[in-house]
Amino acid sequence: MGNEKRQLTPLTYELPDPSQFLALDSEEETLDAQLLVQGFEAFNQATQKLQDYYRGIEQKVDELNSELARKNRELEQNLLEKDRVKSHLNNIFESSALGIVVIDLQGEILSVNQKALRLLDKMAEEVRGLRLNEVLGERVLPLKLTPEFMQSLQQGQEQEMTLRGGAGLSRQLRLHLSLMKSDQNEWLGLIVNIQDITDLRKLEEEAERKNRFTGMGQMAASIAHEIRNPLGSIELFTSLLRKEVQSDSSQQLVHHISSAVQSMNHIISNLLEYTKPRPVARDVIDLHKFLRENLSFFEQLVEYNDVEMRSDFLATNTKIRGEAELLKQVFHNILINAIQAMVEEGEIRLTTRNVLTDNRKMLERFTHVPLSQRRHGMSLLQVSIEDTGTGMSQEVRKRIFDPFFSTKERGTGLGLAIVHNIIESHGAIIDVESEVDQGTCFTLLFPVAHDDEEIPVDEPTSTLPKERVHY
Repeated sequence: MGNEKRQLTPLTYELPDPSQFLALDSEEETLDAQLLVQGFEAFNQATQKLQDYYRGIEQKVDELNSELARKNRELEQNLLEKDRVKSHLNNIFESSALGIVVIDLQGEILSVNQKALRLLDKMAEEVRGLRLNEVLGERVLPLKLTPEFMQSLQQGQEQEMTLRGGAGLSRQLRLHLSLMKSDQNEWLGLIVNIQDITDLRKLEEEAERKNRFTGMGQMAASIAHEIRNPLGSIELFTSLLRKEVQSDSSQQLVHHISSAVQSMNHIISNLLEYTKPRPVARDVIDLHKFLRENLSFFEQLVEYNDVEMRSDFLATNTKIRGEAELLKQVFHNILINAIQAMVEEGEIRLTTRNVLTDNRKMLERFTHVPLSQRRHGMSLLQVSIEDTGTGMSQEVRKRIFDPFFSTKERGTGLGLAIVHNIIESHGAIIDVESEVDQGTCFTLLFPVAHDDEEIPVDEPTSTLPKERVHY
């Protein structure tokens, strides 16, 4: 009908003047005239009633139109509010610091937020409609979501897993499974919250390592000094004995004694290197120039062992602060271990790149960097040394930086422990990823040196384990 009002045109008729009927000839004609007048009056009355009804209907239509317009406005407002709420909830969903995966009752992925996609290193189109087990590469859900399994999730359920990536890299993930229900408390599916706890686990490993060896370094240093004194006497008497004996067999025995003393002295020197506190220089080093100069020393060694070495210098900010001689020791140890890990031929790839991080757990690991420099994130120079050697088990990987732990028959177990302490004293961090028969990747992260940065006062940086809690 629309909102336009239709005007009612009166349907009344003008009644004739009764006096004009007086001239009628007969009484019968007069009666007919009166009836006609009465008919006109009845018609006019009926017309008036219809007009009144029409006005009433028109008023009702106006009221209904007003009500309909009000309802339309309310509906539009509700739709706008629902869109706003939907947009708000979607922003929360996408901005969550946790990865969120929504799964239906058939176990298939309905939706996944951006954080989860980054953790899984996938695109939304790649995972939607797949089962979670397929995406994670590990069985975290049963093949069928039975009522018994769903019932077990009433209070939620947590589990941890390792997500394998390329180049031997992996992430430690914590999954929290909870039910998704309707307003009528009916099961609609599952919500899986995914948290990357890789850095947290590394912090825990470092804290455990430091706590495990608190005081051990002091004790070892004390024992080393006590052993070194009689070793000096043995070496002195051995040199005197070498002058006294004449036979070749006796000279050979003396040589064995001297070699054993030198081997023990080398072990003690490494032990003291590990335990003694010493200041670290804050020289500005161009790491690309440093690496090119020092990698040349390994050319003959890698050729002799039929190993190919490749380098990809991708970083643009290449300056760090540190002591070149100590850093030589770091790269020498890591590269020697990589070469020795090759059974026959193999490849070592050294890569540098710049990375920015504002990850709180990652920043907490740079304990030697002033808080002012890591409060709002850090610019880092990453060096990765990856080999195609035999790799190592997770049990071995967790212990390779422990002093006196070695998988080599004649190893002292101090080489990588010293490397770890040198890196730590430079305000840097070192990680390792490895799998058996898949090779090993050492990753070093150095703070980039800036001209206007705050340089800490040089104090002896103890290499002894520290009682520091990171979390």
